Amino acid sequence: MNYQEIQEALASLARTTYTLEEMYQDNGGEITDATEELEAQKAAIAELLNGEGIDVLGRWLKSKEDELKTYKAEKDAAARRCKSVENTIDFVKSKIREIMDATGCEKARGAFYSFAVAQSVKNEVNKDLLNDEYKDLVLSAVRAAGVPEYVTITLGVSTSLIPENCPLPEYVERVERDTVRFTKPRGGKE
Repeated sequence: MNYQEIQEALASLARTTYTLEEMYQDNGGEITDATEELEAQKAAIAELLNGEGIDVLGRWLKSKEDELKTYKAEKDAAARRCKSVENTIDFVKSKIREIMDATGCEKARGAFYSFAVAQSVKNEVNKDLLNDEYKDLVLSAVRAAGVPEYVTITLGVSTSLIPENCPLPEYVERVERDTVRFTKPRGGKE
């Protein structure tokens, strides 16, 4: 049995049920040989759907759940690999910067790649300090506005919205790191 056959069996069950109802209405609810035959047909279709049909759909559902689980595992593995590659990129840049600092070089150019001394500036948010500062205040305001308890709140900071002339709040730390700017060869125009 496949999906199409399940659909056909469902349609057949609906037709049989409708025909039976019509027959019972026409003959005042009397059980006849024809109604008994249709009742047997209806029971056989229902048994087929509740047995083999359920197994077919169960196998399909299990395969889709397994497929989703595989994709999620692959996504998690890919995220871990991305993080590992990002760490390697940072490490390689730090080694290049170390070479440039040791040789007193501001710009380095190889046959294909070039580098220039640079500073990386990032604003990092300390989530614990941010929550200590605002979570209770935000939650009480949200609850006072009628938002139910089962709705959760996650706080975040958009550091780009902090005005330039304002000092950074205590829960935002500016992290500066020595790095390099990387220039790669360009491909030809096609």
